[in-house]
Amino acid sequence: MRSDRIMTPEHPLWTEFIARLSRIPACAGTTVHARAVLSMTPGIDAEESLRALARMGARCDCEIEHDITPRFEDLMVGGAA
Repeated sequence: MRSDRIMTPEHPLWTEFIARLSRIPACAGTTVHARAVLSMTPGIDAEESLRALARMGARCDCEIEHDITPRFEDLMVGGAA
């Protein structure tokens, strides 16, 4: 069951979240930037969102952007065919 308080690729604000995260010039090997963006997003539980993303394999900001997003997009394309 999807929670609107947890940011995952299925969330309606995912694209906006990734757009904001992608403005960060460099990954520090942490989720500090994702945490900041999530904390500024109304209605989002930043810590639960980061735990959910970690369960998907994202351990830092760049893995959220470059690993989770493409995998989800591949599933959506594969599932639509």
